[in-house]
Amino acid sequence: MKLESESTLEAWQPLPHVPPDSFKNKILFCARLFLDLEVLTTYKDVKNFLKGTRNNVIEVGCGLKPYRHLVPPGVCYRAIDWERSQTCFHYKSSDVLYYSGDIFPLQDNSSDFIFHTEVLEHVYDLRLFISECNRVLSANGSMFFTVPFAARYHYIPNDYWRFTPASLERLLKETGFNYVMVKPRGSDVAVAISKLNAILFRLVLKRTGNPVSRIINMFFFGVLFIVPIALLTIIGHVSILLKIGSPDDPLGYSVYCGKTNE
Repeated sequence: MKLESESTLEAWQPLPHVPPDSFKNKILFCARLFLDLEVLTTYKDVKNFLKGTRNNVIEVGCGLKPYRHLVPPGVCYRAIDWERSQTCFHYKSSDVLYYSGDIFPLQDNSSDFIFHTEVLEHVYDLRLFISECNRVLSANGSMFFTVPFAARYHYIPNDYWRFTPASLERLLKETGFNYVMVKPRGSDVAVAISKLNAILFRLVLKRTGNPVSRIINMFFFGVLFIVPIALLTIIGHVSILLKIGSPDDPLGYSVYCGKTNE
C-alpha cells in the first residue's frame, strides 16, 4: 500500500511551471516550452481554447497560473486550488481561492468556461470533481482540460490515474457533459523522445552526492548531452508539427466538452 511518506522517495519531482511574469520567468517559460513536449502541446491547446472564452473563466487546480496570460483582456478570470497544494505540489500563488478539495467554493451556474491542465490524474474522487465542474458551469457552458498518458509516477503519492479516450468520454457523459471530444497530444515518436530526454536530464541533474560532486556531474554531463538533447527535442517538435507516429500512444489528451442542457 502506498503511503504519503513515500513522497520522500521521489528523487525527481516535476519542475515548477512558472508564468512568464518576469524576465527570468519568461526565459524559464520559453525553455520549458522548447524542452518539455508535453507542456508544449498543452500550451498550444490551452491557448486555442482560451481564444474563444468570453465573459468569465474559472481555472481549477491553477498552480502558479502559468496560462493566466492567455486569458483575453476583459474576461473575468478566477482561480481555485486545493488547500494542500503548497504542501503536496509546492505551489502557492496570490489571488487564488483555496478549498478543501471536495465542493468548489463557487456558486451554481457561475461561469461560462472552465479549464484545468494536468490536474485530473491527481484527483482521487473523479466523479465529485467532474460533477462540481458541471455544477458551476452555466447553461451551454464549455470545459477544456488536459491529462497525461505517457507520464511517469510523479508527485508521489498524489498521482492516481492515467486515462484513455473511452474512460474520459464515459466519465464525462455519466456526470452530465456532452459534445465530448478527446484529442491526442503528440504521438509515440514524441513519447520516445521525451523519455530519452528524461533519462539524459536525470543524468545531468543528478541529486545524489555532495554539492561539489553534483556540480561536477552537472557540468560534465551537461556538456556531453547538450547537443543530443537539443537534436532530440527538435525532432520531437517536427514529429508533433507533421503528426508523425501513432496517435494511439500519445503524450496525453486534450478534452473538450459541453454541459448538458436539462
